[in-house]
Amino acid sequence: MKRTMDEKKVKSLMKNILTNSDVLQESLNITLPYQSTEIADQLTKNDVFIQTVVSKLYEHIADEKFKQELHDALLFEFLQIRKLEKQIKQNEEKMKHLDSKLEELEQYSRRNCLLIHGIPHIKGKDTDKVVLNFLKKKLDIELEDDSIDRSHRLKSTATTKNKPKPIIVKFVTHNDKDWVYYNKKKLKNQEYLITESLTSVRLQCMKKLKEEYLAKK
Repeated sequence: MKRTMDEKKVKSLMKNILTNSDVLQESLNITLPYQSTEIADQLTKNDVFIQTVVSKLYEHIADEKFKQELHDALLFEFLQIRKLEKQIKQNEEKMKHLDSKLEELEQYSRRNCLLIHGIPHIKGKDTDKVVLNFLKKKLDIELEDDSIDRSHRLKSTATTKNKPKPIIVKFVTHNDKDWVYYNKKKLKNQEYLITESLTSVRLQCMKKLKEEYLAKK
């Protein structure tokens, strides 16, 4: 639709109608703090309000040609706003979908990873050897040196400040990872713990589930 009216005229008319207390009080039956641009912005996004304003504006205009020009200009602006709102909503949905896919890919990349908590830090000691030695002594699992892809200590967090930093281990095969994870029950009642390596999103989900479980229990 072609715009037939100067945009400044439309804005000027809208400003006048928004600052006309008699018209607003008659149509909305409220007292409006006109100095608030936020409220004015919200009102101009409301379909019912726009229709009321336009109808009240028409009542004060005698020139039919001017009425038609104003109608076309306002309708154009209205359609543009709705079009943009629709695009924003679609983009938000796409972003949510992409975030979900990225989170899934990140978790999949951790499929062979485990976190081992409680192993004291020994300066200069290779974490691969520390883990292999731990598995042999505590879980009776003897793995080859090349069964570990890589390992390292995580950075200190609020929950691990006064405890040994956990070691994240990435095993070469999923079978080795599952074997270790299955045998973690041998660490019961000890200061050691083996957990899955989860993304921040899944950690938050686990935290909520734990809180709900404890609350119900």
